[in-house]
Amino acid sequence: MAKAKAPQLKVVIPPQIAKEVGLRAGDSVNMHVQDNNVVLESTDADPNKQEIKIHWFALPAFVATIIFLAYFLIQKQFLIPLTGRLSISAAVIILGGVSGILAFITFYIRNGKQDRNRTLKGLYWRNFPVVLLSFTIILALALIAIFWFMGILFKDAAFDPYTASVLFLLFTLTINYFMVYAALHINSEMLVRLLITVIVSGVLASMVTNSDNHWWQTNLSFLGTKHANYSWQFNLTLMVSALLMVGLIDYLFVWLHRKYPQNLGLSILRVLLAIMAFSLFGVGAFANNGQGLLHLLHDLTAWGLVAVLGLTVILIRWLLPKGASSRQFQIISDVIVALLLVDFILFKYVGYFSLTAFQLVAFDLAFSWILLLLSTLRRLSLRDDLSVTVKLAANDQ
Repeated sequence: MAKAKAPQLKVVIPPQIAKEVGLRAGDSVNMHVQDNNVVLESTDADPNKQEIKIHWFALPAFVATIIFLAYFLIQKQFLIPLTGRLSISAAVIILGGVSGILAFITFYIRNGKQDRNRTLKGLYWRNFPVVLLSFTIILALALIAIFWFMGILFKDAAFDPYTASVLFLLFTLTINYFMVYAALHINSEMLVRLLITVIVSGVLASMVTNSDNHWWQTNLSFLGTKHANYSWQFNLTLMVSALLMVGLIDYLFVWLHRKYPQNLGLSILRVLLAIMAFSLFGVGAFANNGQGLLHLLHDLTAWGLVAVLGLTVILIRWLLPKGASSRQFQIISDVIVALLLVDFILFKYVGYFSLTAFQLVAFDLAFSWILLLLSTLRRLSLRDDLSVTVKLAANDQ
């Protein structure tokens, strides 16, 4: 007697699950068994699993390399320096930078148009200029720093056009790959890491390049004045950090307002953080040269930043949703308020701290607390996992 054929089973996906992952009737899903569990996966759901195809970053790099080689051959320049005005570094910063930015724009827009992309779903299109400008400046600063260092290592190095073209191609391939990767994987975690990297590297670089000027004998703001070496580097660091904060704040609060709709505390916190970001931008944009309107604006934005930060730290326990923040976070916030107060007293009334010491301690405490707050907000913004129980039915039912 022939063995009866086992009936095929079907599963009905509830509408809330289908909406969450962007599934529609007729879509294909992958089904596999993992650890004795049946797993259903959308075929194009997770951007973190997107494979970066070689032609995405290689094709524009080859086009830029052809332009690079053709230019120097037409100019009959048969020895191309590594650094300098007409050099490999200048070409990489201009041509390679443009290639990388175009790659970022292309795949950012491409990803944003895919409604099923869970990473970019909450990032409003209004953030596109902020994110683009931030990544453009970061790329330019990174390339300038790399070639500055290479200029020291390989002083007066020069290459024939074909060797130079190979070097140019390698740099441009790397730039394009990382810009495509950034566009495909941008999320709140990446923005936080970029914020940390930009602030720490930018401030430390400014301190190092001004060590001969004994900047610590004046104050921290000296790094952004006309008397400092590469003051634009310090000021640009603050402005880029502010732009990243604006993008990150908007990204996080898109999800927070969906999870906690009409929460007054979160709305106030969003305004305070936005004022903080714009104040930070103003500190960088208005150089403190000791006189005139720029000096006044610098002081206003700097003290505004301090005032808003202090107010936020004090009010944070009432601004976050009830039960959303941990006891550890509240304790750390209270300790930081106390330490900031002690720091101010030791500077203003005791005279133990110099202005530079006061600013450095306050900066470290404030920056640490902001990162802790952003980490808390990021944790709160994560969506709760949807879990439902479905019943299998025979395919003919």
